[in-house]
Amino acid sequence: MLQLRNQFIFAPVKTGYSDGSGRVTDKHIEFYKLRSAETGGVALEPLYLDKGLREIPTQMGLDSEDKIPGLSKLNEVIHQNGSKVIAHLNHPGRMANPKIPGNYFLSSTDQACENGGAEPKRMDRQDMNRVVEQFRSSAALAEKAGFDALGIQFGHGYL
Repeated sequence: MLQLRNQFIFAPVKTGYSDGSGRVTDKHIEFYKLRSAETGGVALEPLYLDKGLREIPTQMGLDSEDKIPGLSKLNEVIHQNGSKVIAHLNHPGRMANPKIPGNYFLSSTDQACENGGAEPKRMDRQDMNRVVEQFRSSAALAEKAGFDALGIQFGHGYL
């Protein structure tokens, strides 16, 4: 069982501090260093599972090995503050940002999000298998980077 020093968990917020590569920046380090000083846990901003599944162009990713060094450093800083770190794995489904070139849209339905957006492809078995593999792969990368827990959002149009 994960032990927290207190019951306060900093919820994930989209900082937009990445440089477009999906990697951790110094601005992330400073932001989360401050937020982890008194909390029991910190859920990082939603981490994309694939570059084609971003909500904002400057979102952090957890889709490949090249993200591990920065995330490991960020996790180390948060741990030094006494807080646990949660990898918030994000597959936006039909909520992927239609203004980001290369994004694609999958959902259990072919209905666009009520808030606007592109019409998603209704998932077939092959799509479902690929999504399961994306979550599995990102979870394995999260473990390598030193995260303490995973967070997965299954509401609000996300997969």
